[in-house]
Amino acid sequence: MQTTLRISDDIYREAKAEAAREGLTLTRFLEEGLRLRLKTARAPRTFSFRVYDPGTPCQFSDADIRRIADEEQEKHDLAKLGISRQKAS
Repeated sequence: MQTTLRISDDIYREAKAEAAREGLTLTRFLEEGLRLRLKTARAPRTFSFRVYDPGTPCQFSDADIRRIADEEQEKHDLAKLGISRQKAS
């Protein structure tokens, strides 16, 4: 395929000289550069995530948290039904 590219004179001269030093045609030199660039663009990206110090450990056990969540859900459900919860004496 043939195409027309508009590149600065400085880049053209530098690319042409480098291609000559490597014994390549300018076309081959540019194709290799494009391949490298496209390969890099397709490479999986790495992400970094912030890590926070958890501080002091939670004072509740898993069982405590489940019990509290169940109690809160029960209060919510009863309130939706218009029923007040009777506390045991």
